[in-house]
Order: sequence, then C-alpha cells, then structure tokens
Amino acid sequence: MSAERRLWLVRHGETEGQSSIRYHGSNDVPLSDLGRAQIRALVPWLAAVPFARVVHSPLSRAAESAAILADACGLRRDLLTPDPRLREVDFGQCEGLTVDEIAARFPAFWAEHQAGRTDGFPGGEPRSAFRARIAAAIGEWARADWQGDLLVVAHRGTVRHALPALLGPEVGNPPQFGVALASLTVLHEAAGWRLELLGAVP
Repeated sequence: MSAERRLWLVRHGETEGQSSIRYHGSNDVPLSDLGRAQIRALVPWLAAVPFARVVHSPLSRAAESAAILADACGLRRDLLTPDPRLREVDFGQCEGLTVDEIAARFPAFWAEHQAGRTDGFPGGEPRSAFRARIAAAIGEWARADWQGDLLVVAHRGTVRHALPALLGPEVGNPPQFGVALASLTVLHEAAGWRLELLGAVP
C-alpha cells in the first residue's frame, strides 16, 4: 500500500434546486448549468492526478459531477463507483426548505437546533447515524489497497464528517469546516492521514 496516496474530496456544484440556499439532502435535485461550470473549473486541479478510482454518492448531483470530472480528466468510466453510504443526510420534513422557511414552520425545533441540542431534523436521519455511515464508508475506502489517488465526489455533510473520521476527533466539530459548492479538500497519507488542502474553490 503506497504511503504517498491522496484522497481528493469534491462537493458537487450548484443544483437546479439551489443547494446554496436550500437544505437538499436525500431529495435528488440535478446539477444546474452553473453547477456544471463550477465542476469543470476544478479540472485544472485534477487533470494530472493519477486517480485509481472515482467514488461518488449515487444522488444525481454528485454522480454527474463525478462523470464530468472523469471525462475531462480522461479517466475511464469503469473507474466510477457509486457508494450509497456517501449520500447526504436526510433532512426529513425540512427537505428543500431555506433557513427562514424552517424557522417559520418548525420554530421550536429551530431554536433547539441553533442551540446545538438536536440530533437531526424533524422526520430525518439522526446526525449520529449519518456520522457513523460516513465514517464507515470513508474508513473502508481509506484502508482499501488502491494504487494511486482516490477521488470522492459527494456532498457538504459527507466532506465535513469525512475529515474527523480520518484525522481524528481532535479536529473538532465538523460544522466548523466550510465546504462551498464545487470545493476541493485534499488529504495526504504519510504515516497517517493529514490535511493538505481545505475547501479550495477555483
């Protein structure tokens, strides 16, 4: 197993459902033209990287982002592997809503959420379960005997929880990590994983 491997984490681009302002988790909204352009802007960062595999969430916004990058970087499509464990958290009754809409419809929940006293959204996936499945998926891929770098294309929450899963809980609470649309985060394996690049955008 190479000690010089890197794990490249990409968040999908903007969607037709406005991922920049809405809580899109399990609902399957497609990329917008802006989102496709945002993803293509990452190609200069990735074009020369020797990727062994491209792993992605099966939700269409991540799957299409992964396909765009693979095609632009000259990678074979058979290197793309969907992993359902990498999908975004399910926001339940808050799917597709903005912050203002959530606060108006679920004021008691939102107050508790803002105070850090909730473990998920109404009718949604518990944050603890989400954190556990991301840790399991990322840990498994990180331990796999792949020769070359690994590209993971997924969601904001996926990237946020992948970092403490590989770097250790001492990195702090995942929400501190800003993960913009079409951003790139890179981890380098050298006697353990370390952070090389955090949340870069073109």
